[in-house]
Amino acid sequence: MTIETHFLRGNGRVPNSHLPLLLYRGVIDGAPPEMEALLRRNGWPPDWHSSFGMYPKHHFHSDTHELIAVTRGALVGRFGGHDGIRVTMEAGDIVVIPAGVGHFGEEITDDLRLTGAFPSGYAIHDFRLGDADEYARMVERSQRVPVPAFDPIYGAGGALTELWTTRPAGNA
Repeated sequence: MTIETHFLRGNGRVPNSHLPLLLYRGVIDGAPPEMEALLRRNGWPPDWHSSFGMYPKHHFHSDTHELIAVTRGALVGRFGGHDGIRVTMEAGDIVVIPAGVGHFGEEITDDLRLTGAFPSGYAIHDFRLGDADEYARMVERSQRVPVPAFDPIYGAGGALTELWTTRPAGNA
């Protein structure tokens, strides 16, 4: 398993974050119920399932971090807005998206299955499409979302808690 980090700068529409997007490659090696039990133990209870991929428009959530796990098939997603990075994710991969980071699905395979999760106590209440008039307010709001206490895979001592608590405050 490897963990990729991607730093995505705000672009006037999508805040993105000073926290890196984390892409865990090849982390799921069991059945979805085993992966979901691991997420629950580490404070990231599964919240949704999809065979349609990520929402097909650029969007972000200013009020929570989000985890997306590919349990079957593959998808191509774009993170960071229109000028962001293009990432191919396959079965076994998990992405943790900091609050404010844009994401959308570009392509999926016919057999795709995703599981989504949020840190315990959080859920999406704010679904934004990147209105330039609210950019400054969304940057500030997404920066206030606290760092979760646990990495979704490794718990208290994992990459998320180490990487996200050592980053200085502010937008990327």
